[in-house]
Amino acid sequence: MKYLLSLAFALCSLPSVAAKVAIVIDDIGYHQIDYKLLELPYDLTFAVIPHTTHSNAVAKAAYQKHRDVILHMPMESARRADLSKNALKITMSRSQIEHKLQAAFADVPYAIGVNNHMGSYFTEQAEVMDWTLGYIAKRQLFFLDSKTTARSQAGVYATKHQMPLLTRQVFLDNDRSYKALDKQFKLMIKLAKQHQYAIAIGHPYPETYAYLKKNLATLAAQGIEVVKLSALLPADYQVMTAAQTADHPLSLPERDPVQLVAVNGMENNLMNTQAKTQISEPVFVPAIEEPAAIIAMYSQQWEIPELLNPLTLAAITPAPVLIQKPWNLPEPAKKPVKSLPFYQLGSSF
Repeated sequence: MKYLLSLAFALCSLPSVAAKVAIVIDDIGYHQIDYKLLELPYDLTFAVIPHTTHSNAVAKAAYQKHRDVILHMPMESARRADLSKNALKITMSRSQIEHKLQAAFADVPYAIGVNNHMGSYFTEQAEVMDWTLGYIAKRQLFFLDSKTTARSQAGVYATKHQMPLLTRQVFLDNDRSYKALDKQFKLMIKLAKQHQYAIAIGHPYPETYAYLKKNLATLAAQGIEVVKLSALLPADYQVMTAAQTADHPLSLPERDPVQLVAVNGMENNLMNTQAKTQISEPVFVPAIEEPAAIIAMYSQQWEIPELLNPLTLAAITPAPVLIQKPWNLPEPAKKPVKSLPFYQLGSSF
C-alpha cells in the first residue's frame, strides 16, 4: 500500500505534457560569438542577416549541426533607421523587393523561413507586406513575425497566401542585465505553460550567451522542452530550404550525423570561473535599433563632430534667452493611449 501511494504521488508530481519553447537568436552573421551559441547543446534557431561577415559560414555550420536556420531580413523601421543597403523599404517596387529577397536567400540558402529585422514601419504597410509574403510563400517557406509593432500586417497576408505564420511572444534581452534577462526568461516559461508553447527572441550578446549557457539546463525539470522553431509548425507542413525552392535548386552540403548529447549535469560547473563567461572579442552588433549603437556606428564611419552628436547635446549649456515671452500657450490635449502587455510589443517602433 505504501508503495502504491508513493507511486501515485510520484506520477502526480510529474509534468503532464512538456511545454515547448523555441528560442530564436537574431542578428546572426557579425561575430565569432555566433559559433559559441552554436556550441550550446540545445535546439536554438539561428536568424541570419544576409550579406554579413559570417552569414553564409555560420548558416552552413548551423545547418550541418541540424539547427534551424531562418533569414533575418532587414526591413524599414518607424525610426527610418536603415543599417543595411539590403533592407526592404516601403518605396520599393514589387520586383525590387523580390530581387532583394532572392539575393538574400542566395546568401543564406539554408533558410527554412524568414523573420523581420526591425521592420516596425515596413510590416505595417499592406502592399509591400503582400508582395513580401507572397514571394516567401512562392518559395514554400514560412514567416515568423518578430512583432516589432502591434499593427503588423503579417497575419493578414499570411492568411491570403496560405502560408504558415508564427509570432514572437517574448524578447529576452532588450535589457541585458542578469535581473532583466531572468525576468524575461521566467515570462517565457510562464507563457509556455499557459499556452503549451512560447517563442522567444534573443541576440548574440555576451550577457545573453552566458545566461542561456547557465539556465537552459533548468528547463527540463520545469517540464519545458527547447525545440526547433520548425517543431511549432503544423504537423503536415513540409519543411523546405531556400536552396530547394530556388529557380535553379542548389545542392547543400552533407549534414553531420546527429550526436545525442546528455544535457543533465553538463551545465553544473560551466559558470565556476568568470573567465568561462567572458568573450575575449569585443562584440558590437550594429544591426539593432538602439539609438546609441546607430549613432556610434555612424560616428565611426562618417566622423561626425562631437558637437553634432545627439548623445552629447544634453551636456551642452544652452545660451540664455534674449527675449522673454510674456504669454503662456495652453498645453495641447493628450488623447489617452490604450496600454498593451509589454510582451506584445516589439523592441523598436
